[in-house]
Amino acid sequence: MKVGTKELKNRLSHYLRKVRAGERVYVADRDQIVAEIRPVAAAGDAEEAALGELAAAGVITRGDGEYQDFAPIAMKRGVSISRMITLDRD
Repeated sequence: MKVGTKELKNRLSHYLRKVRAGERVYVADRDQIVAEIRPVAAAGDAEEAALGELAAAGVITRGDGEYQDFAPIAMKRGVSISRMITLDRD
């Protein structure tokens, strides 16, 4: 469905109901389509799909477990945190 900017502004709720029902609305400015309003995928679904595509392409490797616990860093007297980080990088 194609709609002009003035019509969209005046009847936004109407068009949002149509989008919620699964329709796509194309917004036109001077008879040129400039935007598309469409339903969004659930955040988890879109994220899973994107990660699946990256894994299939070999760009990433998906983990299959939980994060392991780690021991907190023991602070040394007289050594700043930034110095400890610098030492750890070397």
